[in-house]
Amino acid sequence: MNEYISIIEKSWLFKNLNNNEIEKAISFLNGQTVFYKKGQYVFNYGDYIKKIGLVLSGWVRIQKEDYYGNRSITTDILKGDIFGEVYIFQNKTSANISAFCVEDTKILLLDILKLIKSEGESTDILRQKLNVNIIQILAYKAYALNKKIEHITKRTTREKLMSFFSEQAENAGKSSFDISFNRQELADFICVDRSAMSNELGKMKKEGIIDYNKNHFELLKNKYDK
Repeated sequence: MNEYISIIEKSWLFKNLNNNEIEKAISFLNGQTVFYKKGQYVFNYGDYIKKIGLVLSGWVRIQKEDYYGNRSITTDILKGDIFGEVYIFQNKTSANISAFCVEDTKILLLDILKLIKSEGESTDILRQKLNVNIIQILAYKAYALNKKIEHITKRTTREKLMSFFSEQAENAGKSSFDISFNRQELADFICVDRSAMSNELGKMKKEGIIDYNKNHFELLKNKYDK
């Protein structure tokens, strides 16, 4: 666990906790480190989620597939991020999404429900700090979900792409940026057909709205007309 302490310290879950408090928190929450190979599922559609996961290394993708196998990507979970908390705190009996390992991944599983089930003066301050952090995480997740809804509710493929690219540029603080999605994954994320999206990207590049090379994109200064 010591080799991942720098990642754990930076996680929002353990914000404002010192090393001693982090150690106590992991023990209190029955922390367990589990390794998953690339392509494995941490949990799948219909599974019961009993613990949250904190990614120590690797990359987890939260996605959903319908009856016909059509995939929709919700979000990517990277080092220091947690996942699964929404289903635990709303007492949902089973997940309607899946958590897929994009690469070899090590995850710290934590019994986060102990924060609301346990009592005792020895853990009161620790639980209070963790509860505040969890609330902030849930608030951020709600904000991120609203941003995705903003993208996918645009009327055209071009508008969806520009909404997503604008957010990426804002996050990067510059007009050029890299995205973690390949073309199929990007289409799945903004909920459009891949071929139609690829055609639109080509048109936007030709019109001088964007430039790109593989997963690197740049918003150009030309006026964007919807």
